[in-house]
Formats: sequence, C-alpha cells, structure tokens
Amino acid sequence: MENKPRHKLSQSLYPLWLVSANLIARLGGMIILVMIGHAFASDMLGTYFSILALVGLAVTATQAGSGPLLIRFAQSNHYRSALGIVIIRLLIAVIATQIVMISTNQPLITYWPLILMPMAAALSPDWMIAARTEFSRLGAIAVIAQLAGISMAIWAVMFDHAIALFAIAPSISIAGLIASTVLAVNPSKPQPVFPPGHSSNQATTFGLIGFTLLAGCLPNLDFVLLGQDNDALFMAQRVFLFCAGLLAAIASTLFAKRQSGALRDVWLFFPMAAISLVLMIAPDQVAMLIYATPSPELIEVLQHGALWPLLLALLTRQILTLQEMQTAAWLGWACLVVLIATALLISPITAATDVIVFAQYRLGLLIVVLVAWSAITSKRRVSA
Repeated sequence: MENKPRHKLSQSLYPLWLVSANLIARLGGMIILVMIGHAFASDMLGTYFSILALVGLAVTATQAGSGPLLIRFAQSNHYRSALGIVIIRLLIAVIATQIVMISTNQPLITYWPLILMPMAAALSPDWMIAARTEFSRLGAIAVIAQLAGISMAIWAVMFDHAIALFAIAPSISIAGLIASTVLAVNPSKPQPVFPPGHSSNQATTFGLIGFTLLAGCLPNLDFVLLGQDNDALFMAQRVFLFCAGLLAAIASTLFAKRQSGALRDVWLFFPMAAISLVLMIAPDQVAMLIYATPSPELIEVLQHGALWPLLLALLTRQILTLQEMQTAAWLGWACLVVLIATALLISPITAATDVIVFAQYRLGLLIVVLVAWSAITSKRRVSA
C-alpha cells in the first residue's frame, strides 16, 4: 500500500527527467551565450543571430510537424510510413537550405556551417527515443550536444575565430544527431503498448503537421518577418528562444505521455510564468548576465517582451489540446498561413520594442482564436 502513493507521485513527476536535463542543456546554451556575448562585437553577434534565426525557420520547415507524427507512427509500429516521412524531411532540408542561401546577403564562406543544421534535423532519430518514452536519454542527448557547443564556443573565444562562432550551433546539432543515433539503435526498454485507436489517420496526420509547424515557426517567425537587421532585437531573441526550447521539451514529454488535465497545465505554465516575472522585474540584470555591455534598447526589448514566454505557454496548451482532433485538422495550417500573410503585408517595423510588442499581440490574437474555436466545437458536441 505504501508503494502506491510513491508510484502516483512518480507518475505525476515524470517530466522531471527531461525538464531537469533540458535545464542543464539550456544552462549550457546560456553559458555559450554569455561567453560569446562578452567576446564578440554587437554587430558580429547581430549578424550571427539574424542568420541563425533564418536557419531556425529552415530547421522548422525540415521537421514540419513530423516529430509528433513520427512518434505516433513508431508507437503504432508503422515504421515504413516513418521512413517515408524521413525521406520527405531530407528533401525539405535541401530546399530550405537553398532558400536560406538565396535569402542571406552575407558571403557563404562566413556562415556555411549553419546550413548543416537542417540536414542534421532531418536525420535525427530522437523521435524513436521519445516514442519509447526514454526521456532520460533525450536529456542525455541534449547535455552531450551542449557540451559540444561549449567546446566550440571556447575555441571561438580563445582564438577570436568568426568561423568558429558560426560553427557553435551546427556543432550542437551534429553532436545531437550522433548521440541520438547511437542511443536510438540500443533501446533500454521495450516499446510501450498503447490501446487501439491511437494510430494516425490522414486527418490527424494533417492536423499534427499543421499545428506542430505552427508551434515550431512561432519563436522565429515574427522576428524574421517583422523585424529588420536590428542587433538588439536578435540578441533579445536568444533569451526568448531559451524559453521556447524549454517549453518545447516540456510539451514533447507531455505529448508522448498523452498527458492532459491540470498536471499538463502546471508543467506548461509555471516555468514560463516565472521567467516572465523575472523579465518584467529585472530585465537589466538578465541582459547584463548575458552580454558584456547591453544597450538600453536591448533591456527595453526584454522588458516589453516579458509576457512572450507566458503567451507562448498558453498557445502551446491550446495546440496540445487541438492537434490530434480530426475536426481541427485544418486550423493549424490556416493560422500559420494567416500569420505569414499578414506579416508580409505589414511594413517593416523600425523600433525593436515595437516588433516584440506587436509579436505578443499576434500571439494573444492566436490564443483567442484557438480558445474560441475549442469552445464552439465543445458546445456543438454537447448539443449533439
């Protein structure tokens, strides 16, 4: 009888493996950010972060919502379908890389390591590990990858090599690819068995891709499409990407375990609410922790964007709720198209603070749309 409460507690705390390891990995990312933030000039960092944001969109396009889909295929033993998805990811990676090269006005010799990242994302078999709910292994992969990035950052700082600066993020991706490949082929526990009815049909597949693509694009979309080459904006974005990465890790854990209810909301909201509070109260301390001489504009962007992590958590909650509903299969795609179309119609915004405020307005509007749609469909089900 005494084991039951402990078992129940362990069941409710299962994301701690991934969250704690991911925090260690994010700490590695923060260490990298502090190292290069104190070693390289703002214009060099601005160029690096702006190209990295564009490559981030290419990585998102490569994965294109396929992570959750591949997890579901693995959990239902549809590995032939999973192989087809991986081949499609490789084709998208090649196309996305070409688009990045066309869209970037910097010489290829400057940033060429970054274009390795979409291919690494396409080939990564971390979805096989997530499907087996081996969350401790996912955490280990993140730690190994960050150690590789820290090593590259040390090289970049010690020898003041611009090419090493641009190789930091790719070294993380490639180390993660190697580690996940080694661990994916050697499972530590058998595949979990799920009850019938969990295999994806065409409607759920379409919805999963749309919603996951929407969630993956949001951390970079407005910064790339609304902002200009503003160093303060893209330096601030690194802080917001830290939040987005942590939130994505938590969400993937909740997705693989099919978690719902209050426990899901606690895991999503509490970390992001804490970060939003820190950004609201002490943005100057956060900026000075990361960068040697943060500009007043950078501090203003962080403070004006304090609600961004919490809004992203609210949106992630709605996406987790809707992404496997057949009746919502088109909704994620529609939201993504509207976001891109409206961003292209808006004139570039000059002030970095205006960009982050406008991005938050767009997140809030998206939340309202998804909540309203969910409420309407729930009402219809009750009426039926």
